[in-house]
Amino acid sequence: LRRLGGGLEICCRVQLPIGSGLGTSSILAVTVVRALAGLSGRDLDDHALSEAVIQLEQHMTTGGGWQDQAGGIFPGAKLLITGPGLHQRIRVQPVPWSEQRRDEFCAHMVLYNTGLQRMAKDLLRQVVSRYLARETATVQVLHSIKTLAVEMSYAAAEGDWKHLGELLDRHWKLNKVLDPNTANAPINALLDRARPFIYGAKLAGAGGGGFLMLLARDPEAAAELRVALGQEASHRGAAVPYRIAEDGLRVRTWDKAAMNDVAAESGDPA
Repeated sequence: LRRLGGGLEICCRVQLPIGSGLGTSSILAVTVVRALAGLSGRDLDDHALSEAVIQLEQHMTTGGGWQDQAGGIFPGAKLLITGPGLHQRIRVQPVPWSEQRRDEFCAHMVLYNTGLQRMAKDLLRQVVSRYLARETATVQVLHSIKTLAVEMSYAAAEGDWKHLGELLDRHWKLNKVLDPNTANAPINALLDRARPFIYGAKLAGAGGGGFLMLLARDPEAAAELRVALGQEASHRGAAVPYRIAEDGLRVRTWDKAAMNDVAAESGDPA
């Protein structure tokens, strides 16, 4: 492109903050790599795309996990499994639930933006170092977290929300074993306020900030929880609407008119 007197300008817009715990840096990388592949005429399937992003993040030293990008590539709620080794071939097992079960989950689950941010890079480096040193506590906790993921997928498929909440709490306790700084005073205060309304909760990602996942006892408790958290005057967080993406990653080619329409809807300049 330079020899032709031109170049390529990439403009990104992400509606989630840095340090959200939702894997947005990996999903942004996925989006850019998939778009560049399409632009250059390369056929990059989902698994090749996932592997390319893992390599990209290691080169950039951002420290992303192997699974972060998969959440944005593959559609729906799913269990992600991979074997040991440097070559990570991800197996994707969709949660076998009906539309009604999925809607029940969304009616129970409250996603709350704490307004706090924490980058996972340093924590991941510490955990990996302790794992490679085969520290007993770290190895046991990581094994337990792996087992919890499978149990959570079963609980979600069966609609056993009480058990799923208990598993979330268990996961949260294990996160705090890995890193005691995962919890802090503002997060603990939010959880104390939420406890009467929920079966369980945990922070997304490495902890310390970002988005809090709260599994309410029923849809009515979820509504009351949003009101209660909205009255948390000492905090700048807010419950946020969400949906489970059933389509996965999509790339669309837009002309100037379509870009102007999107910009007008969002209030941003084209």
